[in-house]
Amino acid sequence: MTVADLHQLNVKFQKGAVQLSELIPSGGLTHATSVIIRSSQFLHSYLEKLIQAETETQLGDAVERVEDNMDEIIFILDQLDIANKKEPISIIEDFLKEGYDLLSIYSACINQVMNEKIPSEE
Repeated sequence: MTVADLHQLNVKFQKGAVQLSELIPSGGLTHATSVIIRSSQFLHSYLEKLIQAETETQLGDAVERVEDNMDEIIFILDQLDIANKKEPISIIEDFLKEGYDLLSIYSACINQVMNEKIPSEE
């Protein structure tokens, strides 16, 4: 999977967040979806900065930012998951699966980049 492919999955996830906010138009999910959209945009941006990092400082900053944004997304997804347990709604279940899958892919990419950028101590 390329970074461009991952970006497309991220955009699809953001569109799914918009659909969630339309479930409860009065604003019940508006804040959550705003956080998801903002954090997923930043997540991809910082992944690209991580890939391009040339110094240890740039690498450390990018990793910290990636982790912060992943944590924000995970927090919102976990809250949605808890709220959805009483009366499961299929669109939310699908969105949660897509979100957790997307974060797994980002995590694998980050690990791969880190393994390439940080020399092993063998």
